[in-house]
Amino acid sequence: MIIPEFKELRGKLVHLQAFGVSDITPEYISWLNDPVVTRYSNQRFVRHTAQSCLAYLESFSGTSNLFLSVKRLDDMRAVGTMTAYVSPQHETVDIGIMIGDRDVWGKGVGFDAWSSLVNWFHETVRCRKITAGTMRINSAMMSLMDRSGMSLECVRPRQELLDGVPQDLCYFAKYRENLQADLTAYDAVYQTGVA
Repeated sequence: MIIPEFKELRGKLVHLQAFGVSDITPEYISWLNDPVVTRYSNQRFVRHTAQSCLAYLESFSGTSNLFLSVKRLDDMRAVGTMTAYVSPQHETVDIGIMIGDRDVWGKGVGFDAWSSLVNWFHETVRCRKITAGTMRINSAMMSLMDRSGMSLECVRPRQELLDGVPQDLCYFAKYRENLQADLTAYDAVYQTGVA
């Protein structure tokens, strides 16, 4: 699997582009330090600074992995980030998302960003398998993965703690051979207005 250089990607609501030094803004850092935004993420255990964000960005240099800025298409305002950890040898990718701007939660922005990147990895990169995971209690992320055509692949019971309570980690996957059915489902979500 050959990974083409990622330039940009447009969905129906979002524009995805490589995250750069100029994206390390006070607003971005505030998302990472917002306990509501990072509730289900291990980022909640870290106090982020401009320096820690720069070190994270630099960790992507020279790798096949992607760190992307999610911007609203209508005004190009940054609203979140995505990561893609690619294994070219196995033709797999593990994707993550953080929509930090709480004003856009529940408006389809996360679903559009997620589906756009998943479809790019299947159609352009020809990735064999896409994976992602979350705590079972994270209903928004569970729904996003399900609606994007991913299937629950396995559960690690009581794997992580949230407020001292053990939580299941759920791992989802989507295979390239299911692509056409998934694209039809993606279009149906937008035709019904349920994003």
